[in-house]
Amino acid sequence: MSMWSDTPRISAPPNTKDVDVILGYVKDLANTVAKMAKDLEFIVNGNVDAKNIRSESIETRNLKANSITTEKIQAGSVIAEKINVGELSAISANLGHIVAGLIESIQIYGSLIATRRDGYPRCEMSNTENMFAAYGGNGRAIKVQAYGSPGVPLLTFTYNQGMTILSHRASGFRLDAGSEDAFISAENIMLMPYGKVIVSSWDSIFSEKEQQTLKEALGK
Repeated sequence: MSMWSDTPRISAPPNTKDVDVILGYVKDLANTVAKMAKDLEFIVNGNVDAKNIRSESIETRNLKANSITTEKIQAGSVIAEKINVGELSAISANLGHIVAGLIESIQIYGSLIATRRDGYPRCEMSNTENMFAAYGGNGRAIKVQAYGSPGVPLLTFTYNQGMTILSHRASGFRLDAGSEDAFISAENIMLMPYGKVIVSSWDSIFSEKEQQTLKEALGK
């Protein structure tokens, strides 16, 4: 196909009575018309390609909405330097695997964000469990979570099969260690309630040094 810059042109007939000159003109005219017909057939059949388009000749106003689709764009033909949009929402696509150096001033919703894909240690922010978690290994973790439909705030410590939960519910602040022992070690432990320190019974208070309960020490 010919370039637009050298498209066949029809010149005016020669001003002469010389038969040979006129025959030459007619011959050239026939060739030119043949080339133009071939070009026209090429265009009509939808075979216009990049070499037939003059540089900067296509403008946005000449394009029909939604006329350029993914399957009509050659792979690798659109490079990053040619993309200039105000928001990424202007690009409708599954962006796949993105490797970025720095992301600033954005909002991310409904995502799992983790410090690594697999292995330990690992930190995660999960949208499915509404929690932040740090995993030291398989079965060892600490989680900050808004639990259940009421969104009960929980701080959960997990070590293998054992679990300790700090929570704040309608009934008050709770520490639940289940069947595990709970240790508090300090120089002094001070309990300063506004009301009472409540235990299930005096048998629940045991002196390791005297090896007896408070009930036994009181002789009750």
